[in-house]
Amino acid sequence: MKKFFTLLAFVAISFSSMAQWLPQASGFTEVSRGIKFMHALSDQIVWATAYDGSGTGAYIQEFTRTVNGGDLWTPGVINNTAGLEPGMIFATDGNKAYVPMYKQTGALPQGIYATTNGGTSWTRQTTAAFSNAASFPNCVHFFDANNGWCQGDPINGDFEMYTTTDGGTTWTLVPAANIPAPISGEWGVVGYCSAVGDNIWFGTNKSRVYRSADKGLTWEVSATTLPATYVDVEFASATHGIAMDKGASSVGAMSETLDGGVTWANISVTGTVLTNDYAYVPGTPNTWVCTGAAEGATGIAYSYDGGHTWAFFPDTEGTQFLATDWISSSIGWCGAFNESNTVGGMFKFNGNLEEPLPPTNLEGTVTGGNDVHLTWDAPGGGTGSTEELIYDNDGIFTGAYSYEGFTMSTHMSPQGPCQILSLKYLTSIDAGDNSFNAEVYGWDDVAGTPTTTQLYTVGATAVDQDWLEIDVTSANLMVSGDFVVGFGSVNATTYVAYDADLDNGRLPSRPESAILPGLLSPVLQHSLFLPALADHANCLVTTYGVTVA
Repeated sequence: MKKFFTLLAFVAISFSSMAQWLPQASGFTEVSRGIKFMHALSDQIVWATAYDGSGTGAYIQEFTRTVNGGDLWTPGVINNTAGLEPGMIFATDGNKAYVPMYKQTGALPQGIYATTNGGTSWTRQTTAAFSNAASFPNCVHFFDANNGWCQGDPINGDFEMYTTTDGGTTWTLVPAANIPAPISGEWGVVGYCSAVGDNIWFGTNKSRVYRSADKGLTWEVSATTLPATYVDVEFASATHGIAMDKGASSVGAMSETLDGGVTWANISVTGTVLTNDYAYVPGTPNTWVCTGAAEGATGIAYSYDGGHTWAFFPDTEGTQFLATDWISSSIGWCGAFNESNTVGGMFKFNGNLEEPLPPTNLEGTVTGGNDVHLTWDAPGGGTGSTEELIYDNDGIFTGAYSYEGFTMSTHMSPQGPCQILSLKYLTSIDAGDNSFNAEVYGWDDVAGTPTTTQLYTVGATAVDQDWLEIDVTSANLMVSGDFVVGFGSVNATTYVAYDADLDNGRLPSRPESAILPGLLSPVLQHSLFLPALADHANCLVTTYGVTVA
């Protein structure tokens, strides 16, 4: 049955600060076209269907596609389908795609519509009938170019499902004997299906999940741990999947399975779960992404642990994000609402969504009154994993000093060339001018001090007693040798520090002459360079975090 799309475009947003998400134009002429469903086939080919987010409630039959990674999105109309509305979309290449079209008004037949010419024309595949008075097409999926499956609401007491072995030229009804009977009032939901290999699952409005291990020919069903509600399903593998509560009052409750959907258990969540869409990120151990567009619940969040712990992508809260689909940890898209045919409607991920890994052989020694030297080996022998570098200083909140006008920096000696992805500071403020400069400089091996060659600088504004992270991915800041990162031009009302009690889940504590293992970066040596002020000589680790890859 129809998925609820009551989310409307409600605000104009500036995207300049979301460095990890590059805005793209979805191409639609009418404004407030929202991306309803999306299918990313590769780093070049993506298809998506649209809905009217303007508030007029118009039934539209529009889609958009790209064959060059989103540099150009070409919109189109699914022809001869007036009165029907597109649900999800599934494509097998840049020219061929399938859409379940369900009836809103009029007399045109609903069913599976397909294109073989990039969306120039669409044809209804008549043998997937969906012609019963109770018929309602929800999902379509292809396991390869020829073998496919589609599903609709129950008719005559059983879910209406078809399979094909010839790319949809002919569809065969799945026998009722192969499908567990629905319970009273149970139906499917547009787009609430997922597949891995020959396995496929779909969710219902009664918190149940149907599953097949043979491309949709035979079926079993199980109940999740969620209350009787609409459940969407996404699977990362043949065994691991998540069901999310998508009811009208959902706050993102989730249930997970580790045996392919036979049994389910509640997920205890830390952080915010957004409920517009969610997806597993292929190729990762257990990374997931969720999106939000409802007022008060907007943005994009990610989880490295299978949906148990969530964090927002920087600067995405306050922006509406809709359907999402991913190819890998570095390639993914999120839909949005467009402002015109040349502005907005789509975002492409520009980063690397890999979980930080712990280092090995971490050692730390204090040398003199102002310096601490850290050495360690990267996980996997320095393979370039993305990690976050943070510090601790034995439980003392350092940086209760502004060092007005001075520059502080930390020396880094990477094992090999790397890109600086972000700078991270813990700041506190008094009333007044709280601006400072985040800076990156070169390193003089002979003198053993930072050089005057500035590799990067950006103005920043401190926040009160919280982390401030500056994403510098878009600067493409590549370094092949030693460098230093720090801050300068600090005003008397601004304090830049590292709080030892905020371990960020990485570095628990640092005794006076030893560093305990935490999450740090590949094979680096560090020295802190603090201004030579006698009254602050014991301010040992006033610093930031930096992420390298």
